[in-house]
Amino acid sequence: MLAAERKNVERVHGAVSAAEFLQIVSDPLRYGWLKPLTELVLAFDDDDVDPDTLVDRTRALLLPPEQGTPFGRRYLSLMQREPELVMRHSALARLL
Repeated sequence: MLAAERKNVERVHGAVSAAEFLQIVSDPLRYGWLKPLTELVLAFDDDDVDPDTLVDRTRALLLPPEQGTPFGRRYLSLMQREPELVMRHSALARLL
């Protein structure tokens, strides 16, 4: 997802460094839709979270993405434009 977003940013603004891109996607107004994914990634580092809970949360977020949420709408939109994202999503779905 972030690679697709970076491609979109660079198409409009030109090449950006990794630090610049991180700052751009940290903007809660423009990229607040990423919050559920960010929270999930952070949960993987939490020793108190049960692995089964992490799998369940991942499935709930991604399989399938909910069209009624900002995350789901944007994720589905990116998947329509980015074949690589579709392939990675498919691989993750098989694992889950």
